[in-house]
Amino acid sequence: MIRLKGQDVYSLRLVLTLLILSGISVSVAVSSWLSTRDSKHQIEELFDAQMLQTAKMLELFYHTDLGVPVRNQTKLQILHVPDSQISTFAEKADALKLAYEHKLAFQIWGEAGEALVLSDNIGLKPITHFVQGYHQTMFEGQLWHVLSFFSVKNNVWIVTAQRDDVRQELVSQIMHNAVIVPLIVVPLTLLIVSLLFYLLFRPLKTFERELISRAPNDLTPLTMSLPKELVPVRRALNLYINSIARFIARERRFSADAAHELKTPLSVIKLHQHGLESLIDDDPQQKFHLAAIDAGVEQMSHTVEQLLVLARVDSINELNVSSHGILPMIEDALNQLMPQITDYEWNIDIASDLTVKCDRFYLLLVLKNIIENACKYSPKESEISVSACAVDDQICICIADKGQGMTQQQIASATERFYRVNENEGIGAGLGLSICHHIIELHQGRLVLAAREHGGLSVTIFLPCDQHKSNRETIGAGRAA
Repeated sequence: MIRLKGQDVYSLRLVLTLLILSGISVSVAVSSWLSTRDSKHQIEELFDAQMLQTAKMLELFYHTDLGVPVRNQTKLQILHVPDSQISTFAEKADALKLAYEHKLAFQIWGEAGEALVLSDNIGLKPITHFVQGYHQTMFEGQLWHVLSFFSVKNNVWIVTAQRDDVRQELVSQIMHNAVIVPLIVVPLTLLIVSLLFYLLFRPLKTFERELISRAPNDLTPLTMSLPKELVPVRRALNLYINSIARFIARERRFSADAAHELKTPLSVIKLHQHGLESLIDDDPQQKFHLAAIDAGVEQMSHTVEQLLVLARVDSINELNVSSHGILPMIEDALNQLMPQITDYEWNIDIASDLTVKCDRFYLLLVLKNIIENACKYSPKESEISVSACAVDDQICICIADKGQGMTQQQIASATERFYRVNENEGIGAGLGLSICHHIIELHQGRLVLAAREHGGLSVTIFLPCDQHKSNRETIGAGRAA
């Protein structure tokens, strides 16, 4: 089943952070709304109760002589309320300049509508109609909360009033304190959550780095400590690694066993083919069939040899590294390939004192394979150049031909096992470059293939100048062969 990449690209850390912040934000918003509603309701009740209490106190302290009409008892009394220029709770006030005093007012009116007592910050007009109870009214451009209270004992109307902005500012201040704290807490919470997520996800990052840094042939189980939630992932990966290890081991055993089993019958076929050549006449058709048998046996023998080499290389754990001259190894490789190299022009540019630390047996195998490929895919009489030099901390060995070359897509797949540039040609088993690539990797080096500008292919081997593994390890029982 093919999975879309877009479905897998999201950050669990980001999702959790957003969920937490969303939860906090929603909680703060709902809490603020509920606090605003409840605070406003309670402030309304508090101030309404205060207005009623003020009205009752005025009734208590204001009295008239019985039997004398109210309008004939006294003249109008006015309480002077100075404007303190203090308009908010945030501004300081003293005992003589009380905050909000000029936003509170009262009036006492006779039953006939004559003013008896009032505060001068409200004027000489009734602030509202004489209707018992609480109500709101606009007076001189300001919204006032008014309580009209009729005193039966004194036969007067007592009116207490309060400007609406007193209540609104008190609600705003309460809500300001309720909002300012979350504005400080939310960023602090985000910082703490980010730090916690970093600490919580750090084992996962370490786990990721260990998996990325692992060598392709490292199939040992994962043993690093992980949180309990990631232990099933580690267990599943170890099961998967063990399955791959068993599969690879089974494949290698099969390849090695098949190669060994095929070697003997191929030798027998080759022997009988030579016997038939001495028995048959010079019949062209018989010669053709024998030549086809010989070519098939040669190709099968080459494939078997490659499989045996592959099995031997796969079993290598360590290399027996020492210092060797590069020029003698190139000459040895050319001498072993002598029947194949005579039809080409060779250009060798290697200093005689240039050395490299390597396992000579296996590096010689790589050189032979690359030179053989250069001859196989190059036209007769073409030039093949072999050069080597020291660049920085690396030794570069380059083998370049003027053959058919390879495309970038072919180069990208060239080191895969059983990959052949042209499947229809039937040349080789597609194992040569894969074996070379594995051997160079064991030397801590690189194998680089590149198309040449005027046709052909260059294969460059990069090896470290100094292999830091000073201990010399044995290759195994197969090396003795």
